[in-house]
Amino acid sequence: MAKKIEVDVTDYSFLEAASSYRGSLLRPIDTSKLLKQCFWLEFELSRMTMGWVPSVPDWDLKGELVRMSYLHTQHMVHLRERIGELPGGDINDKAWTPSGLQEACQRIALAGGLIEFAAGYKFIVSKLYEQYTAFRETLDPILDGPTFDKLRYIELDKEQLLSWGIPFVKFAYVEDEEKRTAYQRWLTYIEQVWSMLEQTSSKKAIDWPDHPVAEPAGPIPLKPANDPKYPHVDLNKYKSAMFDPKSPTYDSVKHMIFINASEMSAVESLTYLYYGVQKMPMDFYIDVARHTWDEVRHSQMGVRRLKQMGYRTEDFSWHPSTAPTPETMNRVFPEFYSSLTMVMEPCSFIKKRKSIGAFMKHGDPLSSIQSEYDIADERLHVGFGQKWGAKLFEHMEDFVSARNAAETVKQMHLRKMGYSQEEINKVLHSFPEFCGFATMDLQYDKY
Repeated sequence: MAKKIEVDVTDYSFLEAASSYRGSLLRPIDTSKLLKQCFWLEFELSRMTMGWVPSVPDWDLKGELVRMSYLHTQHMVHLRERIGELPGGDINDKAWTPSGLQEACQRIALAGGLIEFAAGYKFIVSKLYEQYTAFRETLDPILDGPTFDKLRYIELDKEQLLSWGIPFVKFAYVEDEEKRTAYQRWLTYIEQVWSMLEQTSSKKAIDWPDHPVAEPAGPIPLKPANDPKYPHVDLNKYKSAMFDPKSPTYDSVKHMIFINASEMSAVESLTYLYYGVQKMPMDFYIDVARHTWDEVRHSQMGVRRLKQMGYRTEDFSWHPSTAPTPETMNRVFPEFYSSLTMVMEPCSFIKKRKSIGAFMKHGDPLSSIQSEYDIADERLHVGFGQKWGAKLFEHMEDFVSARNAAETVKQMHLRKMGYSQEEINKVLHSFPEFCGFATMDLQYDKY
């Protein structure tokens, strides 16, 4: 009988024998280190773009920024997969951006306005793709074919990401000398920050230059900027925009389309969550970026359909986005996320399923199919909530709530809507009845 051979596949001590190599080829451990640098830069770019969503008023621009943030997280998925295959290892649940890189990106993100932010983003994303280009030119396409494949996927988004900021910075402050001078100081500052980052050892503290912006417009402003084409509902009269009877779709199944369109308010709350919660596992940020982009798509498909039907966004009242304060963020973040994923989205399945058949009956297949895609997305989001809801409570050091997060958020949601504890206790464990309390029903027979 042949002797059994046992091999420790996690033993990388053999790498020490080649540690003195200084040639032009990259060893696997070197490739892993370079991929990690790109990974963290993608993450910070994702945080920058997501964090700036509530800083800009334009509805379309908010959607563009979420899409860009999502693309950066998809690049992270490709990079992490390859990093895990190489010695030098995995990016574990406790990993976080190196402090120097994080502060450099935060400094550049704290811009005075959209033009300055676009310039900073364009600068950093250009540096990222310069790294990818130099990386690709150094790699051996046979020895490291799998890394080439990952870079090929990432390359698909290069033109979109590099070109995004150009329209904002191309003619920046041409007719305003004072603003143009300040803008040039900002560009100089960006270059100084990056130069100091590149020149300083990771073990040394960096003596950063003075920040030139007294009052940054973003990221995550104290009050989200609102697009005037989406006027706010009067919350003194109605608990939510969907309950305002002045909306032209209020008494028909088409109100389902308006509910889709109004999901941008959830988007902006998710952006505060994404940027504000620190040092969760990387999968959390990847999932929340996907969730946020899905909500953007839902808003886009709702607004598109309303316009196709002849409505204007000004014909409706819209739910305002809210920003957590430093005093409330430990409670607001987990409450909001758990309420969205464990209450609002699962409860919405009931009316969305009814809407699918109703729209078909009324001869509107596009609206029907929208609801089908909506349900498919939100099943995914409910899974995200089950995965991360309790962990968020734990992350905020609320361990009691973490043990019964689902029931806790249901109670909180109903209390906010004005129901008594007696009414809450009556319906809490009856899912259809609870959803009737938590949401509204639609006039499915009217179109």
